[in-house]
Amino acid sequence: MSDAGERASVRWGVLGTARIARNYVFEAIRDAELCELVAVASRDRATGEAAAAEFGIPRVHDSYEALLADPDIEAVYLPLPNDLHGPWIRAAADAGKHVLCEKPLSLDAGEADAVAAYCRERGVLLMEAFMYRFHPAWSEVRRLLAAGAIGRLTDVETWFVFRSKQAASDYRMSMARGGGALLDVGCYAVNLTRWLLGDEPESVLASARLDPTGEVDLTFSAILDYGQARSVFTASMEQEPDHRVRLHGTDGWLSVADPFNCPADHVTTITVSSGGDAHPHHSTQRTLDVAAADHYGLQATAFSRAVLEGGPSPVPAEDAAANMRLIGRLFEAAGLRGPSNGEG
Repeated sequence: MSDAGERASVRWGVLGTARIARNYVFEAIRDAELCELVAVASRDRATGEAAAAEFGIPRVHDSYEALLADPDIEAVYLPLPNDLHGPWIRAAADAGKHVLCEKPLSLDAGEADAVAAYCRERGVLLMEAFMYRFHPAWSEVRRLLAAGAIGRLTDVETWFVFRSKQAASDYRMSMARGGGALLDVGCYAVNLTRWLLGDEPESVLASARLDPTGEVDLTFSAILDYGQARSVFTASMEQEPDHRVRLHGTDGWLSVADPFNCPADHVTTITVSSGGDAHPHHSTQRTLDVAAADHYGLQATAFSRAVLEGGPSPVPAEDAAANMRLIGRLFEAAGLRGPSNGEG
């Protein structure tokens, strides 16, 4: 572990030039506090050099192995397809690199537990990259809930859908590789549900609409019953884009605009409604503006701070295992086997 008093930043490398890296991660880490973007790895030299030129990355490695062998790199961001997360988390840990890994961390809960233990034994930090948790909008939501702005939380409603343009060969269209709507975007709804209501609902109901081959869930809907509270969500890769969360309580409701992937240059809003009776027009609504923020960058800063201070991870890897356990229950409730690496 690094000593926070020695330096003011952590040196980062990124394994691959996936779309999420090009669209969000490279710029976020480059510009984030406590972070220095040192290198990118690409199996295609020209692709790596193009990314390096665009984002000002000093070093290009021709393989993931070469990046992990680079002694100047302390932490890596892993944006690879879901079925590659486990092997490359282990490889990074063997190289002594801290790992911030794209969601979902693993294909199943057994693998999540295994890689968490693997990193712990090797003294490196591991965190699943649910970046939305670091956006100031969610800090404000949690403050409002704690202050009783809507009373006791009773219902979480989430809609996270988009229209996929992925080719049939893309990993998102293969269940064995960790594809489908539940793992691609429904995992956010599961993560939020657990963050607000806890790990273990009393019961779950789920239904999925599969692609024509029956390979993956294109749309996945679920009800998670916690007794005194419920969570309802729909995740889809086949619908007009719509990202929304509404939280209902005994004394009102609140909604978050663009709750999971608000662009770094966009102001977002939280709407709070309370004081009504028989008709929505009787309620009093107020809208709170939340300043634009790059939650990818804030996430990288929080992780770097943990590295510099010797840990722990801002969100422990065990949280990812809990997420996958609940996702496993949802697959079972929908009558789907779900992916597995054979350990879970």
